[in-house]
Amino acid sequence: MTTYHLDETDKLLLKALSEDSRVSAASLAKIVGMTRQAVADRMDRLRAEGVIQAYTLSINPDRIGMTVRAFIAITLMPACSDAEEARVIQLLKDNAWVRECYRVTGEDYFQVRVVAPNIEAIRSVVLDLRATGVVQGTRTMLALQTLFEKDPAGFIEVNE
Repeated sequence: MTTYHLDETDKLLLKALSEDSRVSAASLAKIVGMTRQAVADRMDRLRAEGVIQAYTLSINPDRIGMTVRAFIAITLMPACSDAEEARVIQLLKDNAWVRECYRVTGEDYFQVRVVAPNIEAIRSVVLDLRATGVVQGTRTMLALQTLFEKDPAGFIEVNE
């Protein structure tokens, strides 16, 4: 996968969209000093290049009762096949509480972030993993407090 080079206009567009994904093309045009059509063309290119993956809605999980956050480290059996591993990954993808999953270095195979309404939901994720027959072990850490979470667009630096 090649890295897409963002110029200053791209960065300004992405910063504005990260602050309000519903901003109009006309408003974006004013922000970057281009015509509305030039902005629309640029946004189409950013989508085609895979830089913009989706326009999303950000929901505060606490406000809708999703107050428990956990991190689960998962270790698979040494003889686990690729197909069995894929089944575990699919189980994680299909679980509504699992928000992220990473393949990691070290003894663990995966690190998973879970946001759920209660401890029982976290327990259910762990039990589902163990029921696969290929999960050797799990370690669960509960988050006591969310100090901050950053928007992925926050790492785009704009030279203003």
